Amino acid sequence: MERISVLLVEDEPTLAMIIKDALEAENFTVSIASDGVSGLEMFLRSDPDIIVSDVMMPKMSGLEMVQKIRQTGALIPVLFLTARTSADDVVEGFEAGGNDYLK
Repeated sequence: MERISVLLVEDEPTLAMIIKDALEAENFTVSIASDGVSGLEMFLRSDPDIIVSDVMMPKMSGLEMVQKIRQTGALIPVLFLTARTSADDVVEGFEAGGNDYLK
């Protein structure tokens, strides 16, 4: 059975490694990008099965990154994982093209 590939876009290195280790323990393949610009580039190069992204990052936010990905016509599932918790933040995440938003 082929492993599911995850593109993890997270600017906090320690948190990125914790998430990566947990996903790999569940037999996922994980690639890490540290900001929205490199996340977009990795998405375009590697065609992952799912994206897990922070919202607030340097260079390009996760919201902007996902909007650009959606402009390509890609239907890849996107999960926002963030500390931003207001109802407006959640709505903004869905409007940007996210499929789910974990606070």
